[in-house]
Amino acid sequence: MFTIEETRTPKADGFHMPAEWQKHEACWMAWPYDGTAWRGHHREAKHAVATLANAISEFEPVKMLVPPEVRSEAERFLGKYVEIIPCKLDDAWTRDTCPSFLIDQEGGLAGVNWRFNGWGEMEYANWESDKKLARRVCRKIDVPCYNAPIMNEGGAIHVDGEGTVLCTRATILNDNRNPEMSEEKVEQILCDYLGAEKVIWLDQGYEQDETDGHIDVVAAFVAPGKVMHLSTGNKTDPNYGRFEQNMAYLENQTDAKGRKIEVIRMPQPSLWLEEDRRISCSYVNYYLANGAVFVPLFDDPVDELAIEIFKELYPDREIVDMPECAAIFYGGGGIHCITQQQPAI
Repeated sequence: MFTIEETRTPKADGFHMPAEWQKHEACWMAWPYDGTAWRGHHREAKHAVATLANAISEFEPVKMLVPPEVRSEAERFLGKYVEIIPCKLDDAWTRDTCPSFLIDQEGGLAGVNWRFNGWGEMEYANWESDKKLARRVCRKIDVPCYNAPIMNEGGAIHVDGEGTVLCTRATILNDNRNPEMSEEKVEQILCDYLGAEKVIWLDQGYEQDETDGHIDVVAAFVAPGKVMHLSTGNKTDPNYGRFEQNMAYLENQTDAKGRKIEVIRMPQPSLWLEEDRRISCSYVNYYLANGAVFVPLFDDPVDELAIEIFKELYPDREIVDMPECAAIFYGGGGIHCITQQQPAI
């Protein structure tokens, strides 16, 4: 692994971040090591992470990062097709802490190391090891690592692989991440480090989302020119206005190729509360594997409708429902948040 000086960018070197529906070489995950984030659901989280990893490993290789001191514990949960990689870390959120992987036209692979400060220095978060994780992963697989000059997390961005980035102002432009940077400056950096041409900004994400509003809880590209967005018909829900504003804005946008954005509405599950804290449950926080889609379920009346929407969107993939993964959302994330695809080259 070699680190690229910040005067060079992935875009200038011919790299871009491919769409998640493109073929994967592997899926990176991490063992839920720190029980603090899980608020009494740590054991359930371990079971959920292992169940998901074992299921994904039937479709593509899974590389599980595990602190050496808990390797024996992880081995009891994980199947033989999940590769355990010893690594110092803080928690399971590889979407945010592993590199955002890039490819080029020559069959090259690289990673972006976003500056990481524990989701804006969240009060209970530990991130001393996780802020170094992207570089460690790049070193383990011996690929170039580009150090991006902004605070960001992988869950704060979605790409279509054709030049368009989708994100929220509430996260990346938050004063707890990049207080001295203008929107124009951040936008240029996103394009330079993701190999993109256009950024579509939504104002807000999910109400009470601990990450300040990661895009991957509310919206995702499902194909070029198509965005799935969380939706609710309950006008008394604090998310109603946010979602409607986002979707109305998207419907009047075009992507980097000039295609008008089509919005697919995905129903929001029923309200989950724990100690007066709203849990940001979302079907939009799913994982695309080679030949499959892994979808969280919440024992909710709209579970079945969500599955039908996924079947329509991905007719050539197996839809794998994961009710066990509802436990992940107690920790502030979901299926997409604990997975990071490494694209095939």
